[in-house]
Amino acid sequence: MEKIIQFETTQFDLDLIEHIKTLRKLKNITKEKLSLLMGVSKTFVGNVESYTQRHKYSTRHITLLAKAFDFNNISQLLDFPTPKYDKIKVTIKQTLNESGTKVIHNEVMKIEAL
Repeated sequence: MEKIIQFETTQFDLDLIEHIKTLRKLKNITKEKLSLLMGVSKTFVGNVESYTQRHKYSTRHITLLAKAFDFNNISQLLDFPTPKYDKIKVTIKQTLNESGTKVIHNEVMKIEAL
């Protein structure tokens, strides 16, 4: 079963979330473990990484993330390209299990500047 969803956000927020997700996977850290390392609720990172939730990282979280990844400098955490756009509309294709209750895979189909 597939589902198309669209949402508006800033490209910085989306890029930061994707960058943190990549770092987390490279370091073999689960969403729950990263949440605990940050000192936030154990579901926080999962909510941020979910395309259906409106959670995102704040400036406070940037410091907590840098510490959780054991970076000495916040710039190490933010080592990704400057976003091309400010506000964007994102189109995601979600693949769900047969009963439609769990997302198996997300794919970004399109990003449009607003």
